[in-house]
Formats: sequence, C-alpha cells, structure tokens
Amino acid sequence: MNLGNVYKRSWPVLLICAMMLLFALPALAAQPGDCNDDGSVTMTEVQGAINMHLGVTTALSCVDADSSGTVTIAELRNAVNGYLGLPVVVAARPVTGVAWEPIANTAAAGTVVTAYASGSSTPAATVTVQANGSYSITGLNAGVNYQLVFSRTGYGDVSYYGVTPGQSADTALDKVLMLPTDKLSLTTTINGYIKNASDNTGAAMTLRFRPGLGATTGDYFLSKSTDSQGFYSRTTFPAGCYTAEVVKLVDGEATPYGSFTIYSVPGVSTYNNSQSFTVDTGTTPATTYRAVLSWGSAESDLDLHVTGPLNPDDTSTTIGSNNTQRFHVGSTSADPQNSYPYGSAAPGSDPFSPIIPGATTETYLDQDQANHGVDNGNETVTILTQQQGVYPVDPPGYPVYRFYVYNNSGADYLAYSGAKVQIYRGTTLVQSFAVPNKAGNTWYVCDLEGSTITTKNIMSTVTTEQTYNFLKAIPGYPLDELKLFKPVKKSLPAQ
Repeated sequence: MNLGNVYKRSWPVLLICAMMLLFALPALAAQPGDCNDDGSVTMTEVQGAINMHLGVTTALSCVDADSSGTVTIAELRNAVNGYLGLPVVVAARPVTGVAWEPIANTAAAGTVVTAYASGSSTPAATVTVQANGSYSITGLNAGVNYQLVFSRTGYGDVSYYGVTPGQSADTALDKVLMLPTDKLSLTTTINGYIKNASDNTGAAMTLRFRPGLGATTGDYFLSKSTDSQGFYSRTTFPAGCYTAEVVKLVDGEATPYGSFTIYSVPGVSTYNNSQSFTVDTGTTPATTYRAVLSWGSAESDLDLHVTGPLNPDDTSTTIGSNNTQRFHVGSTSADPQNSYPYGSAAPGSDPFSPIIPGATTETYLDQDQANHGVDNGNETVTILTQQQGVYPVDPPGYPVYRFYVYNNSGADYLAYSGAKVQIYRGTTLVQSFAVPNKAGNTWYVCDLEGSTITTKNIMSTVTTEQTYNFLKAIPGYPLDELKLFKPVKKSLPAQ
C-alpha cells in the first residue's frame, strides 16, 4: 500500500472530522499546533499535525500535548482549532475520591460513577469504585463543569455537582456516602459549629441545605440559624449527603461565606456530630491569606504547617542546626515555632484562645486543635505579609509559601480523615482542597506565590525520625524543605 496515497486521500477527511468534533470551551493552554511559535497556526502546520497523527512524521510537543509519542484525534482537533481561531480542549488530570458504605463501615465497591458535562445527558466518562472504595475518573476536559452521579444496586443515588477538573493536578473530592434504600426514609440529628477563623469564636450564621454534594445554587429545602456560640443542631434531618451553604442575613439580604458537605447517617453518630465550618467575618485586608484545616472525627489530631522565606531584616538564617533561607510555622504542642518572626506572637490566656499576633508578626498559627472530637475546632494559619523575592534563591516577585498537613494522631492513614484545607484571601474563600485518596501521613497541599495558588496534592509517608525534620529525601517534595520541619524555636535578633 502506498502510504503517500493514503495520506493524500485521508487528510482532508481527517480535517473535516476534526472540525466536526469542535465545541466551545474556555481557552486553557498555549496555541496547540503552533510548531514554529509565531503565535498562529497555518494550514501547513495543520497538515503537519495530520502527518503526526498518521505516524508519517514524529510527534512533536507542539501537537502531542501529553508527550505520549502519538497524536490523538483530540490533539489533532486542537491543532485545527488553533488554525480556525476556536477554543482548544485540554485534557484534565484525574478526578479522585472515595465512596463508602457507612452503615457497614466498608468500601462501596462496585458503585458506578458517571460524569456528565453541564447541560448534557450524555455520559462523558464512567468508572467503577474499586475494592478499597477509591475511584479515579479520566478522560474529562479541564475547565469544564461536570455533575457526577453515584449509583449502586440496592442503594440511593448520590449526585456531586460543580466538579471542575484542572490540567495541572488531580482533583480530590469529598467522601461520598452510599446509603441502603431502606435507610433513605429515616431521619437523624445533625449538629456542628460555625466558627470565626481568626479567634475560634462562634459565628452567627444561617445554613441553607440542598441535596447532593457541591450543591451551592438553586432552591434549598431547609434553613437553620446558629446560636450565640455558633452551634447548630437539627433533629429529623433526612438521611443522605447534602451541602450546607453558610450565609449571613442582614435586613433580608444574604451574604455567602462558603459551603461544606453534610452527612446524615441514621445510627452512626460519628458522621452526624460536630460537622463544623470556619468563616472569616472580620475586616481582614485583601492582602492577607488564611489557610483553614478541618477534618472528620476519624483522626483526633492533624497538624497544619506553612513554610516561607525569611524576612530580609532577619539576619540570622540558622534554624536549629540547619542553614536555610526559609521559616517554618507549625503546631504549638509539638513545635514551638507557632509564629514568624519567632517570638512575635503570644498565646491567649487559655488553651482555646487564639494566638495573638505582635507588631512584627508576618505568619502565625491562629488555632491548634490537639484533640479533635473534644474541642471540635479547626487549625488556621494566617499570612499577614508576604515577602518579596530578594534572596539569590528566589526569582523576582513573590517567593513561594508552602502548606502541609501531617497526621499526628498515629491512627489510620490520612486519606480517610476527611481532611480539607480552605484558602481565604481577606474574607473571600478562593480555593478548597480535599485530601487525596493516596497512602501517606503527610500531605503537601499547595503553594502560594503572591495571589497565585498552585495545587500540589502530594501524599508521602514521613517516618518517626522524619517528623518535623525531613532528614531524608521525600519524593515530590522541594529540596529546600528536606531539613525544615524541626521542633526548635529561634529568637529574633536583638533590636
């Protein structure tokens, strides 16, 4: 067979087929198909992309976006889109999570998870939950809004709304609970606290409940206000998975403060009790960033950590026995480095009081909850000031601040904790992260550089001798962090 004749006959057909596959999506990447990097895609470059798809020529990265060595029809379509000036389709990283049967306390293996693009009744992807309860959905497009439907014979369906996968990191979702159909008609009592992030005091808020996870819009079937301590409780709450939207009502006007997942499981109080959420109701400057760690009742103690660049005025760069240009703020119980500059913030008058920042404080741990299930609070770290990149190791602009979560309870591995980290800018929730369903006791959550938040979601196992002191290399972790988590305190230079 003459391959040249096949090419001559087939490339117009392939071009037409690729054009037929076009559909509108946000532009999410550099121009695919622009192999000479001049800012546009020519017909010659489209023909070259077709050659790569046919295997006539070597696949180049300007078309082969996933560096697989072959050009798929989707990658060819993006090159055609570039030629026509239409949006491109970018493959998303996997969407991951856990489906669980809470009555029997076992994995909901065999549950079918179907993804639908917003407004479509055609499945975009279908996967089956594995024996350990995990699932991973591939084949979705980055930036597209999906609804996931969880179905299992003998169990009620559960919908998960607003799932928007990205192209740089996996999207980890909250745990989905599958309830037997004979439990769906039952009710139970749910409760929890809505707390202020800065001082762990109760927040006067109203909760609006909707069926499904991620259900932040549309009609709500029930509302409930908190008391003066931020406590809410609702009896005869229907069984299932729900979303609670937190709003503040003033003269009939509702100001939203975020949302969180609510579980209602008859007979299993560990899911129903202490379902709490943290808001920021103060006048926090828009330049301030706050990370809030919350988790379920399975683990008694998780720790939130942040690392960042030293203040240029801090001339002593020795932290413990390690020479580094970065600081570390961790838990008050295991690590006295609870603020930076060290010693610039002081604890309140009792164990549940916030840490009070001083005049020179840049970053501090607002709250450290050492016995979750008793105090039922959250851990919060606040970055008041970000340093500029002034060191040789940093590029111009803002150097990186990194957020970690460590499982300090020594119980089951971190993935089953239900941990979630929320990042606020001022009083606005800008991004939420759910713990990935991967083995490990330490979670590298994200980076912050100025206003840019980069998802990491890297899970690792830190051994006893590595706790707070990364003496050994940990796969996926930055090299300048390997000797950083260390339980020591450094005094400020003399003023």
